[in-house]
Amino acid sequence: MIFYLYNILVNLSFIILLPYFLFKIIFAGKYRKGLFEKFGFIDSDKLRKTGKKRVWLHAVSVGETKAVIQLVRLLKKKHPDADIVFSTMTLTGNIIANENLLSYVTSVIYFPLDLLWVVKRVVQRVSPDIFIVAEKEIWPNILNVLKAKGVPVVVVNGKISDRSFRRYLFFSFFFKCVFQNVAFFCAQTERDRHRAVVLGVPAERVCVTGNLKFDMEIPVWTSPEREEIMQALGIRDSDIVFVAGSTHDGEEEIILHVFSRLKRELPGLKLLIAPRHPDRFEEIENLIKSKGFSFLKKSDTHHSSLITHHSFDVILLDTMGELGKMFGLATAAFVGGSLVNIGGHNLLEPVLHKKPVIFGQFIQDYREIADILIKSEGGIMVRDSSELEGVLRKIFLDRRLAKERGEAGYRVIEENRGVTKKCLAIIEKFLNKNSMLA
Repeated sequence: MIFYLYNILVNLSFIILLPYFLFKIIFAGKYRKGLFEKFGFIDSDKLRKTGKKRVWLHAVSVGETKAVIQLVRLLKKKHPDADIVFSTMTLTGNIIANENLLSYVTSVIYFPLDLLWVVKRVVQRVSPDIFIVAEKEIWPNILNVLKAKGVPVVVVNGKISDRSFRRYLFFSFFFKCVFQNVAFFCAQTERDRHRAVVLGVPAERVCVTGNLKFDMEIPVWTSPEREEIMQALGIRDSDIVFVAGSTHDGEEEIILHVFSRLKRELPGLKLLIAPRHPDRFEEIENLIKSKGFSFLKKSDTHHSSLITHHSFDVILLDTMGELGKMFGLATAAFVGGSLVNIGGHNLLEPVLHKKPVIFGQFIQDYREIADILIKSEGGIMVRDSSELEGVLRKIFLDRRLAKERGEAGYRVIEENRGVTKKCLAIIEKFLNKNSMLA
């Protein structure tokens, strides 16, 4: 009865919001991508079985996809005869999956809308033997349909944010039924474990495995590649490079203001800035121009010779999938979504390169990692532009300090590795229990 009422509300909401969705589809290109797949119309070639059994692994967007790359690779290595269907919800997540996982998965698809008729169609087409979902993707219909078909649902890197927890508790009469469909919940932290139990996952089906992001591989260039990209971007070995990644509206203005002030003291200072969302690239390009900086778009190096003899104040990273490597060029890095109330993004990507990482106070989605990094002195929290300027000045004027802080942060990663193997061990219990893979 409760799912019946949920589906009435979902369908009514879809009908009411349909004009808005149509407007977005017509005028925003990114919403057209994968549209048919989101409604369950998936190319048969993508779902043709080539293995004995099928694993469906879902990650909503970029961060979640990067977090499970090692898990996918290890799973395929241990079970080479398994089909792995990988799904995402966003264009950017889809791009990252296609760039990194095509050698390990049968196909990459868009995740279906949580409309019952769509979900039933996709589950029937995919026909999974196990469904693995990363972090916080709790969709009532798909979990209910999978449970009805006897397909175990395993949550890896499980996270329940403050905002989600409040919402789930408010509708606990419904979401407790949803969470009971989870066969196992691999929690990032003790807080996430406790919340999963409160929301209805039996305690014996929950454990703390840690954060898969600690097992992410470092993306690096070879020495010739590094030299080539530095020449293309007009960066010299003697330059001080500030990389600001995954920035949001309101943060670029702060970063450019701080950069402008520091540039007067440090002529060799360069800024590489990477907005979180591609649809803001043009907006940030115009903002940079309005400040009078000489600048280069990374995409322009793809259409001309990589070798340049020019030097630029600001480099706009308007390409996908390259930020992880670009952190390797940094003297210090800032991770966005944290000076404005977004919740933060992956703080560990710069740390993988042994770079000191700076972030704002709005890091509620990465609270535990931020606390560990601050305690180790590998990470620094700032509250405003004044504090950001002071921290950067100190690091830029003392390369030894930058090195020490970067190494301190990297030790945190080394001390917390091994999460992927823990999650895989739990997944394999379900694979072996059901004799799903040879």
